[in-house]
Amino acid sequence: MVVNDLGPGDEVIVPSLSFIATANAVRYVGATPIFADVDLATGNLTVETVDAVRTPRTRAIIAVHQGGVPFDTVGLRKAAEGWGVALVEDAACAAGSTAYGQPAGTGAAIAAWSFHPRKVLTTGEGGMVTVDDPTLAARLRRLREHGMNVSAADRHASAQPVLEAYLETAYNYRMTDIQAAVGLVQLGRLAGLVTQRRELAANYQRLLSGIDGLVPVKDPAHGQTNYQSFWVLINPEYRTGRDDVLAELAKRGVSARRGIMASHLEPAYADVTPGPLPVTDRITRDSLILPLHHKVTEDDQRYIVNILRELA
Repeated sequence: MVVNDLGPGDEVIVPSLSFIATANAVRYVGATPIFADVDLATGNLTVETVDAVRTPRTRAIIAVHQGGVPFDTVGLRKAAEGWGVALVEDAACAAGSTAYGQPAGTGAAIAAWSFHPRKVLTTGEGGMVTVDDPTLAARLRRLREHGMNVSAADRHASAQPVLEAYLETAYNYRMTDIQAAVGLVQLGRLAGLVTQRRELAANYQRLLSGIDGLVPVKDPAHGQTNYQSFWVLINPEYRTGRDDVLAELAKRGVSARRGIMASHLEPAYADVTPGPLPVTDRITRDSLILPLHHKVTEDDQRYIVNILRELA
């Protein structure tokens, strides 16, 4: 938001169905987050849901590849360009996902990534921003290091004294070299990790296919997900409510989680009155995330799904 020069009076369209950091990024610069609804199958913004809340004050859109499921990059990029607004891609969960045959984030003007411990590619904490404009990249490097016009690494490597300048108020957002080294090793393993996760997801989908009222997440027509999160939507015909399902799974040693949060329902955004968000409300109320990680076995999956079958 800082590099898009946004501030008070500007509106940025975001999904409420996302970790609260997405909306917070807008508030950090004093701009106003405008919550848009999402697609039921993917949990993502669409051209239609964005257009429904767009106003003359809209300056940018933050679209999330939710849980690793890629949004329609071609459609949203084309729409944003036609509307004359910036499109920032929140690819926090999307390392290893693809859209239209290309890795998520490819071709994005700005894409933000997370390396939090729950992500497929992790450095323990932190993240990165990728851009397609060298000038913008240079400014982002300055912003992460107090606004210095020369990096600390270049300054200390110089044989001559360097008198750096601080060009703007900025931040201390540097990743450590140790984290970067971990990330590079993880990057080399990313394809294999995603293959394993997709195999586990396919097994979940197969096991769940005979249970009425449970709809597992799947690939959209335009891409493939890394299954960073494997969520299941509970339909009305399923006998047990979401919270009761979570409680029963926990009682039997299964660490499932509620589905993706909705920021507009949190106390931090109690002062915001969005328009109707029926799909967002439905997904956050009626979905849960099942365990999916590299130590999950097929026996684990059968145990989990058998509990879900009993509760049906």
